Amino acid sequence: MNKQLLFFILVLTSVFSTAAGQSSETIPPEIIKSIRDGDAGRLSSYFNSSVQLVILEKGNVYSRSQATMIMKDFFKKHHVRSFSIIHQGGKANAHYGIGLLKTDRQTFRIYLLIKPNGKKSYIHQLRIEKENG
Repeated sequence: MNKQLLFFILVLTSVFSTAAGQSSETIPPEIIKSIRDGDAGRLSSYFNSSVQLVILEKGNVYSRSQATMIMKDFFKKHHVRSFSIIHQGGKANAHYGIGLLKTDRQTFRIYLLIKPNGKKSYIHQLRIEKENG
């Protein structure tokens, strides 16, 4: 019976340590603030050297500078009112976030795939879709 209790405690410890480790894998606040402010220049400092960028079903893999220009154009056409992360998760080598971006024209859903490299995390994929609802 003591072996069963010990096994149960080990399983619980493993579950809680895994959950605690995953909760630390969040979207960096600087990325959230950059989107919330509609600041493509600051956001671009978190772009990987190449970024898969999909905006309203048009996309490709772009260099950091190309992606910056595309995001500047998007923010110029769609003035940000608010942005909030509604879901995020991942593991140590990659994490993702899903957010709602409200603009003066409409609401969008944003998907981010972020991978750490050293002490900084970089956006590898950014997808913007019209919010249905």
